[in-house]
Amino acid sequence: MKRQQVGTKLQLSKHCARLFGRCAWNARYLKDKLIGKASDHVALLTAWGPKAIGDSEGEFGEVAALMRLSLKAYQATLKAQKTDFQFEVAREGEGRDCLVMPPSNFALLGLKDTFHMLLKGFRVLLIVQPRFFPHFREIQLDLASCGLPDGLVEVLPGITPEADAEVLHEALRLVDRLQFTGSSAMFKSLVLKALELGNLRMEHAGEVSGLNKVRLENVSVSHPAVARGTSWAAMANNGELCTSASLVEFDTSVGDTAEKVKTALDEAQKAFHVGRDPADTRLDILLRDGKTEQLEIKTEEPADGFREWWEKTILAAPRDGPLQLRTNQSLGHCVYAPSIGRAVEIGTKEDASNIYCVGVSEEASAPSARAGTTGAKLPESAFGGMKSYTYAVAGDHDGVGTVQTLFDNTKRRGPNFRDQEEAYAQYELTEVAEMLLEFLSPRDQMSFSKQISNVLEIFAAFEPELTEPYGGQGLVNADGRSQLVTLQALKPSRKQLLIPRGVGLPEEIVKMAALCAMSPLKEIPADLHLLSAAQAGKLRVTDPLKSFIKVVEKHLGWRVHYHENTEALVQALTAAEYPPYFFCIKDKHLLPVEVLKVVAEQGGYFYEGLPSDPLSLFRCLTASQAWTVACTEAQVEEAGEALKQAWQTIGLREVLLL
Repeated sequence: MKRQQVGTKLQLSKHCARLFGRCAWNARYLKDKLIGKASDHVALLTAWGPKAIGDSEGEFGEVAALMRLSLKAYQATLKAQKTDFQFEVAREGEGRDCLVMPPSNFALLGLKDTFHMLLKGFRVLLIVQPRFFPHFREIQLDLASCGLPDGLVEVLPGITPEADAEVLHEALRLVDRLQFTGSSAMFKSLVLKALELGNLRMEHAGEVSGLNKVRLENVSVSHPAVARGTSWAAMANNGELCTSASLVEFDTSVGDTAEKVKTALDEAQKAFHVGRDPADTRLDILLRDGKTEQLEIKTEEPADGFREWWEKTILAAPRDGPLQLRTNQSLGHCVYAPSIGRAVEIGTKEDASNIYCVGVSEEASAPSARAGTTGAKLPESAFGGMKSYTYAVAGDHDGVGTVQTLFDNTKRRGPNFRDQEEAYAQYELTEVAEMLLEFLSPRDQMSFSKQISNVLEIFAAFEPELTEPYGGQGLVNADGRSQLVTLQALKPSRKQLLIPRGVGLPEEIVKMAALCAMSPLKEIPADLHLLSAAQAGKLRVTDPLKSFIKVVEKHLGWRVHYHENTEALVQALTAAEYPPYFFCIKDKHLLPVEVLKVVAEQGGYFYEGLPSDPLSLFRCLTASQAWTVACTEAQVEEAGEALKQAWQTIGLREVLLL
């Protein structure tokens, strides 16, 4: 018997060693095959992009940083799982398949998504542009050489008019998740195709295109910092970045006109190096076949309408004119104002994921910082982090480098015997939270009040902090670089809730209301939809739902919508101001297909149930927005104070308890 036990232990040890070897593939790949072959990757990006070497180096550096952050968070969770037992790895993709599709202008975003999905446990099918296939085939072989088991990553060329659509359609019919970067229209067509093919449960996340603008507030475009920053915002990567500016809103009160903007930007673009030699390291922009050689400044809205041009093109329009572009369509937004404080005050009220604020001196010849609609570095950037606020991200996408994304592999461990040995924070419930918990059973009231305290501890742990200043675009009228100071702010997610007819009052919605009542953030009132309730009249909504509605309407400001039928709900969602993100849904695949389609068309999503651990609840309740000030070295302290003041007044309902 003893001998048999030894043999069993030996087999288990060998099995654990094999598993460890499989788990270690990620660190080996990142060190040896990605960073260790950096020059090879940059060369392939430059050749197949094609891109200027500087752009290729930037793409590689950003992707490598993101992958390192993902791995670091994953490894920290593994360590905690084995040492202090506070957190555990959540591999929600185990046994499931994910389709990854990178954009045509940023190939390695597909690698970033693949790496993260593998950490979540998914098998990955990559469908890439044919010109990227050799690069991704090399990546596939490198992953295998580092120990990734066979069959976990497959690569296919596609995404062209000549490609076999049936291959893509078969993948959409079968996969459990779609991870996409590219145009909004393409993403929506893929999700709708999956619904058409009967894949009603497919998870989907899209980092899609945005309409971004530069706003001039009481400053003139004739200021060299304004002109230089605005022209670069429109020209970066041939205007193909999804953060490239498509609109500059000028201020007529300082005497600016569309023609004056055109003259200033025409002159400013001469400072940038443009050419066709990929090996020329001086190039700011590599010209490609079919691309214009200069920035085009439109002074009137084109007959076919304002849009994202994916070209070096920007429209000049007065801020008080008929064209009003809201930043709920943007990924990046830039504000120029006479002072840093004023720029921050304006910018932090907007919906874009990355806000850039610049205060320019009245003296046009003085040294000045500049910025555009992109530029924040990782981990400071929250690119795509404003899920539920902007149509420039869609579905289950929490942004790039945000706390919500980095820790989506992590969850707080469930209750166990160690709870008796550990200290937990206790937060006093507000009167409204106490009223809401009364809609739960006595047992759930006690357990969920503890859960609320645990969630508030997570809020305190992730309270935003100022970054150290780091380099941005070149200074104007001086040598050196603009200094960027960033605060990655937490924002409350915009919440939609749905109660079908005859369901009663779901306890998940009660818990969501209690969490909103206790949130330290300035919560945005949720939209509660009652389907088919109006057929019997509002008065026929019975208790406890009737009483619950009174509480959330009066104390939380929730907006309650009574829909006569599915068609009425679809019409309401079509006219929604923001992408409809539904939480606490039960069995989304049983909802009317018309509702699933309209939410997909509007860039929204359905989250089933409510997470059971505090870290996942925190991720559910929040979004991330990066506030960045571009300044000179002498203005760094002023920039930090402006950002901290904005967080206290705009971000918080009350100061977080630490």
